[in-house]
Amino acid sequence: MKLLTTGEIAKQLNVDRDCVSYALRKIAIVPSGIAGQTRVFSESAVALVKEFLKRKETV
Repeated sequence: MKLLTTGEIAKQLNVDRDCVSYALRKIAIVPSGIAGQTRVFSESAVALVKEFLKRKETV
């Protein structure tokens, strides 16, 4: 299982890192771990963030 930083998730979704951080906070996704001082998330977080941002766009 690959762990991703907020920056890596943002790059995959082609959005700003702050948008990803906002989405992660709003949908209460807990990091899978911490690498140094960086939160890392499972690949499943990408789909959840993508869906959240898609719903946010339509509102």
